[in-house]
Amino acid sequence: MTALLAGRGAAACPMHSHAGALSMISPTSAERRNRYPDCYVPAHTLPPRTSPPNLRAESAAICELSNSLAENPSATVRQVLDVAQDLCGAGSAGLSLLHLDQTGAATVRWEAVRGALSAHEATDTPREGSPCGLCLDTGIAILISRPQRVFDELADKLPSIAEILTIPLYDGGRKQLGTLWVAHHDGQAHFDSDDVRIAEQLAAQLSLALKLQEQARDHARALALFESHQRAQRNLLTYDQYEARALFEQTEIENRQALRFKDALIDEAHHRTKNTLQIASSLLAMQARASALAQVRDALLDNAARLHILARVHELLYANANSTQSVFMPQLLQSLGSALGQSFGGTHPHVTLQIECDQIKLPAQDALALSLLANEAVTNAYKHAFASEPTGLITVSLQRTRENALSLRIEDTGSGFASPDGGEGTGLKLIRTFAAQLSGTLDVGRRDIGMGTRLTLTIAAPDPRAGSESTDDHSSRLSLNCLTNR
Repeated sequence: MTALLAGRGAAACPMHSHAGALSMISPTSAERRNRYPDCYVPAHTLPPRTSPPNLRAESAAICELSNSLAENPSATVRQVLDVAQDLCGAGSAGLSLLHLDQTGAATVRWEAVRGALSAHEATDTPREGSPCGLCLDTGIAILISRPQRVFDELADKLPSIAEILTIPLYDGGRKQLGTLWVAHHDGQAHFDSDDVRIAEQLAAQLSLALKLQEQARDHARALALFESHQRAQRNLLTYDQYEARALFEQTEIENRQALRFKDALIDEAHHRTKNTLQIASSLLAMQARASALAQVRDALLDNAARLHILARVHELLYANANSTQSVFMPQLLQSLGSALGQSFGGTHPHVTLQIECDQIKLPAQDALALSLLANEAVTNAYKHAFASEPTGLITVSLQRTRENALSLRIEDTGSGFASPDGGEGTGLKLIRTFAAQLSGTLDVGRRDIGMGTRLTLTIAAPDPRAGSESTDDHSSRLSLNCLTNR
């Protein structure tokens, strides 16, 4: 075998096709060649196989590898090694790839190994201390006999290698990737030129598989980056939505707090106003009782009653739970009837005051004007309609008509009321003033049946800007009989 290697080495020297490759040998590889002149021979100088090659098996294997490349490039790597080991009759086959270690030094990793040396898969050796580095330095396929005598890094690899055929691998830009190698462990077995041809064909397939693997990794990295970017966008969008929702909720809380504070201020203002009006009403009533003149006493009592109505309106406003600044008219008219019944109970004990009211809500300003108008009309009825009648009935009715108008009707069964001098008294003037304030139509005359007076105020419709409310059920009505003899 030594003679054969020497002969192969001698035959390689005059080959001009390898002159450029030999000039690329590194100093370490040159020293190794000087020390071991027969350490390697160019693989293309090997003799042909003594028996004819099995071209059918080679063709079938190459076709199968091509199909595997299209379907699963990662599985093709080991499949190439199996085919190389089988077609070359080798004891081991492997793929060695160049890497950089943590210091930046070039290393060779046995990336995949099949056969007797498979236990050494994934081991690293320095580039300068491996057959892979020597092959890449020469740039051509080489054959190394007994590589343990040349490369110390292979001394601990068992079983020992009798002969190793190494093929360089490049990408499309002639960048060094590593090598494909097949090894004999039997000293009687030798590689030939047909093995070189088969190994180079498989090396081309292996380079393509590595390229496809790299593309797949790049695609996977790009996909992972894209998915990461999408997740980041979703997280950012979720965060923005959370921030917007939190800001909206905080704004809602602040708005509700501000509204509650505003309502509290308004309620407090109404409460204070009510107390002030009640005090003023009480003072007028005290002055009326202390006055010796009947005319002065009546005027003071009338004004006290008016202040009482104002106080009651403010009381209903700050007691209103929905804070709409509207007044529930049945409650206001009931309070008015109770106050009038108590005021005239002593002088007219047998006159009954009856109040009927649909469930109507009015803005505070309209409710106040309407209740003051009713107060004047009922007060006049008490004073003038029953001067000669010991008994009678006063009816106050507030309802919403089918035309969505408001109708206030006040009737009495007495003899009617009129100013002593034949003109309009103060009460009737005030009634007309309040009617004009409500933009209503006022009609004062006698009842249709029997004696008595009827006052009718018709308001076309409540101002929608004032937030007036009413129920749709016109038959829902509250009634109050205020008996003055209690």
